[in-house]
This record gives sequence, C-alpha cells and structure tokens, in this order.
Amino acid sequence: MTVNVVVTDMDGTFLDDAKQYDRVRFMAQYQELKKRNIEFVVASGNQYYQLISFFPELKDEISFVAENGALVYEHGKQLFHGELTRHESRIVIGELLKDKQLNFVACGLKSAYVSKNAPETFVALMAKHYHRLQPVNDYHDIDDILF
Repeated sequence: MTVNVVVTDMDGTFLDDAKQYDRVRFMAQYQELKKRNIEFVVASGNQYYQLISFFPELKDEISFVAENGALVYEHGKQLFHGELTRHESRIVIGELLKDKQLNFVACGLKSAYVSKNAPETFVALMAKHYHRLQPVNDYHDIDDILF
C-alpha cells in the first residue's frame, strides 16, 4: 500500500501538553515525506491563523483544514471556505445572545470576534486559541464571512 498523505490533528495529537512539538525532529521527518512525495496536512478545529503559527516556514508547502473544515488551504492557496448567509448568521447570533450568561466567539474568514462586554478571563482564554481575535460592540455589525 502506498501512502500519499499524512494528516494530523494538533491538540493532544501532534502537540504536547505545552502546545509544542520537536521542530528539529519534525523537519527531518517532513524532509523524508517530501522525498517520498507524501503530502502533510494539518486538520484541526483551530483557527487557521493559529495553525500557521506552528509552521511559519512551511505554511506555503503544506495544507491546512482549519475551523473544523470550514477553511481549507493547500500550499498557501485557499481552496474552500464555508459560509453562513447574512440571514443565517443573524439567526444564530440572535439565538446565542438570548442567553445573557453565555459568552461566545464568532468565527470568520478574516478573524474571530468576541463581545467587548465579555469578561477579561474569557477573552484571555479565547486569545490562546484565536490568534486573530477582535472585540466587537455588536456581533451583528461584523463585516466578515462567518462560518
């Protein structure tokens, strides 16, 4: 059987508990994959901008399936992005806003978004997972394609 692609999740699979990996070891393994024409793909629920921070020198060589499949890049080129219509996003956001105790992040093509009224502890936690995180006064005013 010929292997054509290696796909990995990040959290709890590729990364250790400190959200790190052995870069020297991986680069040696990656060079071997390249020699054998085997693609390396990162697949994760994480934001694309967070994922490329782990592989800055390879972001245009490898592929990424980010945001639970809502955003796909191959060798630095966007192949696909999911999209909620404006109407759909207004409905979803409206339902989430009904629960005044709920804090949430809206994920988009350009960034992720969090309410300016969200507790600092929530924003700090989300900033660890979303490298592009913008505060917004009103989720309905977001000018982005939301997933």
